[in-house]
Amino acid sequence: MSELIVREASDQDGAALEALLRTVLADHPDSAGGPPDQPALDRPATNFEGREGRLWVVTRGDDVVGALGLYRASRGDEFDLALIGLDRETRGLGLAAALLAGAEAFAAASGAEALGVWVDTRLDDAIGFVERHGFVREPGVKSRQDGSQIVEARFTRPIAPASLKAADAKVSPQPSEAPPADAG
Repeated sequence: MSELIVREASDQDGAALEALLRTVLADHPDSAGGPPDQPALDRPATNFEGREGRLWVVTRGDDVVGALGLYRASRGDEFDLALIGLDRETRGLGLAAALLAGAEAFAAASGAEALGVWVDTRLDDAIGFVERHGFVREPGVKSRQDGSQIVEARFTRPIAPASLKAADAKVSPQPSEAPPADAG
């Protein structure tokens, strides 16, 4: 297996991203067979940057095998995840979690207080992923307005302030006064 590289997407990645989404959706027998028409893929990097966000891709050689993007939501203190997907061979390596961590860091540095994502209700693995990473399903669903018959559920989670993350990561140089629980 060739080396996997994570990089920011470019506008030239549009066709490769569309092919990736088709591959990901083909793994789900009840999907519509491919992604709905997404004009955002014509110039993906420009589209996400224009919405105060970023899009990252995972490459293996010249192939795009994964992606995750985010953009500022209509509520200015929230960023939404979008274009999330990894091809079958790339799943299970921790890349989705790494991409999510990078996206969260970008959102936090941009002043966001929460992350959100709309997930196709038929994609149990995607729902499981966001729930394992602390997202909570909000009430209700919505139908996409693109003729695809896709029904999506919204999941959100707060972003911990950077100061709390830094405090959690600090290790005191002072020894503990209490003996370890298993000492004795």
